[in-house]
Amino acid sequence: MGLQGRLVGERYRLLQRAGSGATGTVWRAFDELGAREVAVRRPRLPGDPADEAYRRAAHRLYREARAAARVDHPAAVRIHDVVVEEAGTDGLPWIVMEWVPGEALREVLRRGPVAAPEAARTGLAVLGALRAAHAVGIVHRAVTPGNVLLGPHGRVVLTGFGTAHVPGARSPRGAGPAADLRSLGALLHTAVGGGTPGGPLGPLIERLRGQDTGLLPDAEEIAEHLEAVAGNPCARAGPKRRDQHQPFRITS
Repeated sequence: MGLQGRLVGERYRLLQRAGSGATGTVWRAFDELGAREVAVRRPRLPGDPADEAYRRAAHRLYREARAAARVDHPAAVRIHDVVVEEAGTDGLPWIVMEWVPGEALREVLRRGPVAAPEAARTGLAVLGALRAAHAVGIVHRAVTPGNVLLGPHGRVVLTGFGTAHVPGARSPRGAGPAADLRSLGALLHTAVGGGTPGGPLGPLIERLRGQDTGLLPDAEEIAEHLEAVAGNPCARAGPKRRDQHQPFRITS
């Protein structure tokens, strides 16, 4: 039986499936208590709900969603609630978020690349959300065009915090804040059409995607460069290179 029409947590009525992927499904829903539209994400896990490993993973998803609700930034999707239903279900949390009308950057890029100033403006918003997440110890780990929503009035929203890494959880090697910044570089590279990085974003993209950690710009440098490109389509200067022996840092 389909889930359309189901009432989750005794208040969120599932209206229409908005998207689906390997890690879960997102529904447009109506909050009958708050009288507002919301997005409800249903994570997906492989394995048997009766297995201990599955239960641990489900609990980790719950903790990560609760932690992601602490990220406070206009460009970070707001998480309203995390619902785990009664015994007899698979134990996975329903993650209730704000509903952002519009489309994903992924859909926009299917019609072609965007101009450098627009890519820079989008990158600035995503960077702001990442810095807010890093400030509370959360690493996003899934900065992709599918997780960047373009809403009305030019709003850019980073979603997909369901795969975030939170303090105290076992961390895969390389899954720190620097990995999010590298992913931002990949996002910018895709947004302007891929290929050999060129134009005003070229120098920044090359450093973000490079293998030399000593040359990786910090969040402040990235913001300065993106601001210059977003405000001046003719900008050509790249971010200043720090001495490669200076330690990498993330600003918050």
